[in-house]
Amino acid sequence: MTTSKAPLVSPGSVLVGVDGSSHSDAAVAWAVDHARHRHVPLVLLHGAEPLGLGRIPFAEEGRLMLQESSRQVTDHAVELVRRRAPQLPVSVVHLYEDPRQAILEAAEPAGMVVLGTRGLGRLRALLLGSVSQAVAAHAPCPVTVVRPAQLRAGPGRGNVAVGVDLDGSSGAALQQAFEIADETGRPLDVVHAWSAHDTFVDATSYLDRLEILDGHERGFAEMIAGYAEKFPDVTVVRRMVDGSPVATLVEVSASASHLVLGSRGRHGVPALLGSVTRSVLERAHCPVTVVHDPAAPSLPGAERGR
Repeated sequence: MTTSKAPLVSPGSVLVGVDGSSHSDAAVAWAVDHARHRHVPLVLLHGAEPLGLGRIPFAEEGRLMLQESSRQVTDHAVELVRRRAPQLPVSVVHLYEDPRQAILEAAEPAGMVVLGTRGLGRLRALLLGSVSQAVAAHAPCPVTVVRPAQLRAGPGRGNVAVGVDLDGSSGAALQQAFEIADETGRPLDVVHAWSAHDTFVDATSYLDRLEILDGHERGFAEMIAGYAEKFPDVTVVRRMVDGSPVATLVEVSASASHLVLGSRGRHGVPALLGSVTRSVLERAHCPVTVVHDPAAPSLPGAERGR
């Protein structure tokens, strides 16, 4: 095990933010399993903001207390890793700054960031904490958010699922979902939710709906075809649903082992989590991975949808 005061993340590593909470412990457990499937090292990161220690009396004592508290958090996380996967390479990073900034700084070379839904901070009452919100919105690599209750049933249940649009923004999410399904030997549910938004009161509107439906079916099949050829061992279940994307994906998550969501490009001004992505993260029943696709269009107002 190695310890560093600066980010020490090798390319492709799984980086997990830890703070000693039950949510953090769940994130560590999930991250260990993902790192084993990927055959990559695990990095445990604890970010501890110094809270202006340089401007108060007894600053040196405060700094030492902060370092000791941080070490206790990471020692606990290392012990969890050792129990679950004794042979997994693991390193530790301590950064004394805002945890959001610490994780984002360290995430650049990582293959995946894993976080609990919330930690021990002042915003712990929120379903989705400020750290997980910020990192899921801005990280350069996929981010997985895990809740403690989602791991109690143990591994081996449910398909991997991925929510897709037909606007070109789902390529990175599909790639990630197929990889996870292939590594874990699970079937993959590819879910596309849409609505024609009409009342079908006459024959013309009914025919219009059939035409729209046909277009969605063709686009859906074409989008999946290349990935199915690339991952021939993955059993693909196509699910096209006429309904709300949020309600559909939350319902799918109730029986899934893992849900993958795409998010549009990170060009220009920093993007916020889209309404669909954030709503599903808040309400999902399984771990959720958010994948940014920098090649996807990032049009004004686009993030409101995804």
